[in-house]
Amino acid sequence: MKKILSLLFTALFVSGTSYAELVWKTGYVILNSGDSVKGDIHVNTTKELSLFSKVSLKQGEATKTYKPEVVKEFGFEQTRFISRTIDGELSFVKVLSSGRINLYELQYELQRGNEVIVDSDYFIEKNDGSGSLEKVKTGKFKKTVAELMADNTELVARVQNDDKKYEIADIQKVVEEYNTWYQQQNGSLQGSR
Repeated sequence: MKKILSLLFTALFVSGTSYAELVWKTGYVILNSGDSVKGDIHVNTTKELSLFSKVSLKQGEATKTYKPEVVKEFGFEQTRFISRTIDGELSFVKVLSSGRINLYELQYELQRGNEVIVDSDYFIEKNDGSGSLEKVKTGKFKKTVAELMADNTELVARVQNDDKKYEIADIQKVVEEYNTWYQQQNGSLQGSR
């Protein structure tokens, strides 16, 4: 009995780890020309790194791969990516929060010793048409809040007086709180971008 349970566990483990996490999800691609293309987007549910450099869209039997140079935006379910220039190179960035302040994630591979790991950088911008994208530095987030969100003095004061170190989840909550406040004050979630 012990041997059968061991074999069953091994079979379940092997089948669970070898199962491909590649799926097709209903989505869209908006090209630089303004044309919108609907179809199914190829998504790796365990590792989304490839979505930061290309997007594959299937319509019927035909599949086409798009690079950031020809795409403004693509999305599926509640996930949205836009094309942005980072360090002189066009990439897709994942939209974590959008409104008057936008927060983005960029994933990339990094060699660390003998292994290749996936790391992320985060970027923030005020959606006012200036196009000023700046890298989020957790140690300098309080200064960023004071600069970008100065019109919400209560939020700025609370963040400035908080002793904790802001990690990306905390930063996202602050950005979303600011965007909600901005929408209530101005009747518009988005700026001019």
